[in-house]
Amino acid sequence: MAANVSGPNAADISGLDYPTTMVFVAGFDPLKDWQKRYYDWLRKSGKEATLIEYPNMIHAFYLFPELPEASQLIMQVKDFIGKQLCKD
Repeated sequence: MAANVSGPNAADISGLDYPTTMVFVAGFDPLKDWQKRYYDWLRKSGKEATLIEYPNMIHAFYLFPELPEASQLIMQVKDFIGKQLCKD
């Protein structure tokens, strides 16, 4: 079963206290279009979201520590979380 939270029957989240979101998209991920639509939906709903694309990567590339991009993604997540904690 799959969930499409940002599809045509999506709930209106514009009034919710929704957390700032970071969306990563790998260029060779078969789900990349869904991920980009999710990002677009967040932005259209007035939510703060950041899109980071890795055009030459595959789905779940961050699971392969030998890829330099995996370390880069982990550092971006670390920095993102640090910034969110400083907001509070």
